[in-house]
Amino acid sequence: MASKLRPSTHPASGRILVFWMLSSLLVAPLLHAQSPPPPNPPPEPEPVPLTTLRELRALPPKAAPRPRPVHVRGVITALNWGSTAFIQDETGGSFFNLRPTFPPLHPGDEVEVRGKSTQSGFVPGIDAQQCLLLGRRPLPHPVQATYDDLLSGRLQWERVSLSGIVRSQEEREPNVWTLKLALGSQRLEILYRPEQRVPPPPLVDARVRISGLAAGVINLRRQLAIHQIYVNELADVAVEQPPPPLPFEAPLLPFSELLQFRPDGILPHRVRVRGAVTHHQPGELLCLREGKVGLFVRSTQATPLAPGDLVEAIGFPVMGNFSAQLEDAEFRRIGKDSPPAPLAIPIAEALRGTHDANLVTLEARLLETLHGPGESVLLLRSGDTAFEARLPRSPLALRPGSLLRLCGVCRVEASSTTLSFRASPKSFELLLRSPNDIQLLAAPSPWTARNLAAAALALLLLALAALVWVAVLRRRVRSQTEIIRSRIEREAVLEERQRVAREIHDTLAQSFSGVGFQLEALDARLPDEPALRQSLATAKHLVRHGQEEFRRSLLNLRACELERGSLAEALAETGRLMTAGSGTTFELRHTGLGARFPEAVENNLLRIAQECLTNALRHAQASKITAELSMAQAQLRLQIQDNGRGFDPASLTSLPEGHFGWQGIRERAAQIHARVSLESTPGKGTSITLTVPLDPAAPSPTGMAL
Repeated sequence: MASKLRPSTHPASGRILVFWMLSSLLVAPLLHAQSPPPPNPPPEPEPVPLTTLRELRALPPKAAPRPRPVHVRGVITALNWGSTAFIQDETGGSFFNLRPTFPPLHPGDEVEVRGKSTQSGFVPGIDAQQCLLLGRRPLPHPVQATYDDLLSGRLQWERVSLSGIVRSQEEREPNVWTLKLALGSQRLEILYRPEQRVPPPPLVDARVRISGLAAGVINLRRQLAIHQIYVNELADVAVEQPPPPLPFEAPLLPFSELLQFRPDGILPHRVRVRGAVTHHQPGELLCLREGKVGLFVRSTQATPLAPGDLVEAIGFPVMGNFSAQLEDAEFRRIGKDSPPAPLAIPIAEALRGTHDANLVTLEARLLETLHGPGESVLLLRSGDTAFEARLPRSPLALRPGSLLRLCGVCRVEASSTTLSFRASPKSFELLLRSPNDIQLLAAPSPWTARNLAAAALALLLLALAALVWVAVLRRRVRSQTEIIRSRIEREAVLEERQRVAREIHDTLAQSFSGVGFQLEALDARLPDEPALRQSLATAKHLVRHGQEEFRRSLLNLRACELERGSLAEALAETGRLMTAGSGTTFELRHTGLGARFPEAVENNLLRIAQECLTNALRHAQASKITAELSMAQAQLRLQIQDNGRGFDPASLTSLPEGHFGWQGIRERAAQIHARVSLESTPGKGTSITLTVPLDPAAPSPTGMAL
């Protein structure tokens, strides 16, 4: 007998299965944990610290992706207002930032600085983290330098020595003096900030040797914009040639001899001149005249002067744009005289340059006036030469084109040279003292270029307007002519219709009336025979039908209602006349009507309305008739409704012979492509609706709906 397989239910087998599952869960993570991790990239080697300032200065602007460590030793050469210290060793100079944790430093201190390189200045510097004071040492020996050496930047933040003449000296702020040093034709700014607060002696016009730190002002592009020398000790300012003790007692030099040839050369020191004031801008410019020669004197002295004051000035002669002038000058007032009279010159004299810095007067025509923040500028023209005149900002009521006489100091702005070694002015300007220096000689002509252009534009617009008006007038005349022609033709047609209607009324209509009267008389005399009576009745019916047709024809010929007014007015008049004395009321409602409609539409709708009124009065015996005329969506709609006896619309297909009213309505509706709708119920009245399309593009809703 075969045995049946069953799952094992022994307790030991269940425990084995559970143990196997738990061991799988525990061993699998251990196996994964014992697998070796991926190898890490080798660490980058630490950069070697920079130990000399030459190595620091040699770093290119974008050489390293991160700052380099710096560990240098050097001497403090200068301090910049408590925020920066300048350091120099045997290889070069640089700077580092000061921190509150650093010891107080002074020029001559030997220090050890640790930090990282930074590219925040013109020369690479040190972002210092530690500063250790080692002691005192003499300042590094300065390098003999020229202005071109400073311009190259190779000596930046190092001690240098230069020799020159002091051009000016002033205290910029407490314990800070500024000296302007002339190195030949170049100027250098010296900042003197002594730690002992010892002011410098008078040094203007002295030849000195300056030893200090080559520094300067840096712009946002890390470029050296202004060259300077920092000096911390008075001992670094060595006087090689003292200034004259009494400068205002030097020999007077005529204006015409400034910067002229001398066998021993042109001296770079100050000279003394004397002249009368023609114009003064305090703190900027002083204009003097000696005889017929003018001179520009540039001075920061703010002592006010008036035209005619006699003054003496001492300053350094330099070449201006065209002629000699004095710079960095001082002056004193020595007397008073009448204001110098201006020299009347033509424009050609001004362009020769002989009147540079002199008070002149000339005539010119104004082109334009410009106003800046502190001055007003006149653009002028004399002949084919244009120039400018400047004065302190003032309200000027001058129109372009005015002829002016101007009084001011002539200043050559630019000059050129020729092969004959001669300088020739290229342009000049006038320095005016006030609006009183401007005299109006002639007002501008009203026919300026702008006014002529405006007048021409106005004439052009007027001509265009006239042409447009003529075109509109011609169109209006044509329209009025067409209206008059149509009216004359309409009146002629109306008159002819009236004449024909009168002829018909006086002839055929009267004849039909006479025949009708004779038939009525004959009806009274005939014997009572059925055949004769039937024939007589037929004849009377034909006569009445003929009279109705003649009446319709006469109404068509005498369509005076449409001649006198609109379709709505003609419908109202027709309804009033047809219901007068019948006891039937007529009401007309109209909405959305605009201009007149086509003549065929108006005439056929009026005749259809007359036929509907006739049927309502004669056959339906209605007591109230309502007509509604409306316009919507380019369709004209006419609805006539009565409260008469009504009828079965199906009976219209079997009308007796001689009943042509409904057929006439359909024929007139077809002529104007109108859709006719008839609704009638016996005992409940009749409603007839006509819809006429007025849009030529719209489909014509022809046909009839019952």
